[in-house]
Amino acid sequence: MPKRGQIPGVYNIVEREQYETFPTQFPVDAFVELLEDDDLPTQVTVVNLESAFTRPDFITELRRTMDRKGDDLEHADSPIIQFAVEADIHRSDRGNEYDLWVDGTPYPLRDVFGRQVEAQADDHSWLTSPF
Repeated sequence: MPKRGQIPGVYNIVEREQYETFPTQFPVDAFVELLEDDDLPTQVTVVNLESAFTRPDFITELRRTMDRKGDDLEHADSPIIQFAVEADIHRSDRGNEYDLWVDGTPYPLRDVFGRQVEAQADDHSWLTSPF
């Protein structure tokens, strides 16, 4: 049985302090490069997503790369990809969507993960999104 915050075959978005993370950790910039090169470890924690939202062009690049490589990840040997954020995750007032709150500013997680983000914890501290 997978640990909380670590379901294989989906993106796991977790509030860092509340979930165990993997020893193999990469900043989000390196994650994009590893994803492009098909060189991701089978268990990885991606960090610094919250700071990436201050760079809209990078967020667009991240989203496009994740979309383009989604099929490859789905057919891989069940990788566990965890985004550990040092920010609060809140349900948006736009319905069944979630925002990452950084220094009082909400950033829509749909900009990176699309609209299929689902809460796995009642307090929204752990979300998942399909590859």
